[in-house]
Amino acid sequence: MDSLILQTVIGLVFAFAAFSALVSVLTEAVARYIGLRGEYLLRGIRSLVDGKSDFALRLPDLVRRTSLEPVVKPGEPAQPMVTQIVEQPMVSRSANKGAAPANAGNAKLSVKDRRSLPSYVSSRSFARALIGVLVPDSSGATTLDEVRTKVNALEAANPLKQPLLGLLAEAGEDLTKLRAGIEEWYDDHMARVSGWYKRHVRWISLALASIVVVLFNVNVVELTRSLYTDEALRGAVVAQATVNSNCSGTPAECLDDLRQQIRDVRASGLPVGWGVTATCTLPDASCNWFERHGLSGPSDILLTLVGWLLMALAMLPGARFWFDALSRLGSLRSSGPKPRAS
Repeated sequence: MDSLILQTVIGLVFAFAAFSALVSVLTEAVARYIGLRGEYLLRGIRSLVDGKSDFALRLPDLVRRTSLEPVVKPGEPAQPMVTQIVEQPMVSRSANKGAAPANAGNAKLSVKDRRSLPSYVSSRSFARALIGVLVPDSSGATTLDEVRTKVNALEAANPLKQPLLGLLAEAGEDLTKLRAGIEEWYDDHMARVSGWYKRHVRWISLALASIVVVLFNVNVVELTRSLYTDEALRGAVVAQATVNSNCSGTPAECLDDLRQQIRDVRASGLPVGWGVTATCTLPDASCNWFERHGLSGPSDILLTLVGWLLMALAMLPGARFWFDALSRLGSLRSSGPKPRAS
């Protein structure tokens, strides 16, 4: 199946993988800078123990330079359960410098404070912290009866009461089973929070992908046309794609491996970057900005915009998706045509 179309597809997927790796690195850098993982972890715990599930984050909140004082709404506790859990040693030691910022989970935090939040809390740490908040015991000798008494004393509207009563019924008289039940409950909820986080990060990736495709002028329409019509370019790109199809490291490592390869392929004529048309390089040429970059009419501009849009959308599945696809296409190409039946 070493056909013209297959080689063209391999070349396109190689471009998708390379630039998706770049976008993945940039996305992770932005998410880390604004402390997005810690923010979502905090909100995930709050939605579990305090019944708050609003994950709307406005741009001013994401880039806030100063933390705000908590605003306690009528009927809400001055210190919600999430803040008490984050302050527990089992959780706070995972934060930057071993201490969570003040009012974590109960106020809008600055970028600096958000970066100091723990980005991950294990289910075991959460279960022990929750029981420690319900029944404080410095000696660590909490009994199941003490937990049951505390849970029964919670108000009927408390979002923790019904889930914990169900877990207590399943645990019987075994505190270890209760902890295991809380851990499973936490893990199930965090799986949903992970989905919310990925959907939010996808918008950041789309914004960064849009910047990258314009900055590097990566046009899917022009890439496809060049790969399909230029045999030498197509062969060079496919050769590089075959070498890099089995990248098994992180997106950053894949990107490091691809940098030199992309330079080599660009030198072969891959239409990436802002070049100047040959006619506009002549001494007596008079070209405007659009004509200098090959955009001589509305149709060229429209095709470029479409190509940019398709390229930006192609980066959303992520680098790993495209590297896996590249590996499968490489195997399909090397397998050769199916032999005829005798």
